[in-house]
Amino acid sequence: MIVLDSVSKRYGAKTIIHDVSFTVNKDEIVGFLGPNGAGKTTTLRMIAGFTTATSGTVEVAGYDMATENYEAARHIGYLPEIPPLYDTLDVSSYLRFVAKAKGIPRNEIDGELERVTAACRLEAVYRREVFKLSKGYRQRTGLAQALLGKPDVLLLDEPTIGLDPGQILETREVIRSFGSSHTVLLSTHILPEVTLICQRVAIINNGRLLAIDTPRGLQDAVEKTNIVSLQTKAPEAPLREELLSVEGVEALDIAPVRGTEDGLLAVTCTVDPRDGVESAIARAVAKRWDLYRLERQEPTLENIFLHYVQGQKVQAAA
Repeated sequence: MIVLDSVSKRYGAKTIIHDVSFTVNKDEIVGFLGPNGAGKTTTLRMIAGFTTATSGTVEVAGYDMATENYEAARHIGYLPEIPPLYDTLDVSSYLRFVAKAKGIPRNEIDGELERVTAACRLEAVYRREVFKLSKGYRQRTGLAQALLGKPDVLLLDEPTIGLDPGQILETREVIRSFGSSHTVLLSTHILPEVTLICQRVAIINNGRLLAIDTPRGLQDAVEKTNIVSLQTKAPEAPLREELLSVEGVEALDIAPVRGTEDGLLAVTCTVDPRDGVESAIARAVAKRWDLYRLERQEPTLENIFLHYVQGQKVQAAA
């Protein structure tokens, strides 16, 4: 339903998106994960037809967004990061206005309003002015306008940003329910979002697509993001040298333990997946210094995300 093929976007001499290619299948929810400024919003705007790619092709529902933008728009529901709401209207009037703007036949509008109101759980505020809505209900109203017209593709840009925990849970549940009948591309910088909602994850940073797979697939593919963490009292430079000499230790980070003034250091070692590396680390530290704690952490999506982003930084520096 969504196909990007070697897509780049430049503004003047600055390249924002670099040769990005990926697909999103029918009735699939894909998380577009990256830090702020990674290029998520620019990519979504190209898919939605708000801006065109400088090079490469973007297709939605079989339509080329460079030449068939108008036809494709009928298949797209788009929720920008800031929902396009009109504060002077109540929710029902606003949704009716959007339905007319989308060209929904007059005899179908009431049914459409009833459908999206139920889907987004807006019954309690249906007659309330938009400016009186909470942040959570504003997001839901934005989702409702995106759903009008039964689009095949939903593009959601940071749909839970700024919400409180209860509102986030409610909004996630609404989005999850869309996946059975819509293709959803969901941008976020919140890691739990993608594991709780999405079937696949695309990781982007500095306008470059770093990986795309299922959360489980990413974990399997990047097992070397295993982490061994420990606490010890030792001089930092000799400790670093000793740990980096241990076979299987690929990188490490050393920092003072917060709230202590006795020289206790927290060490995070990135290790490869071999067995016994934590025992080798323990022996290397304990033979010279006091070892207070050591544990091995299996790969998490957060570790995987940091692995890709930090790996990109290392490549750029090289």
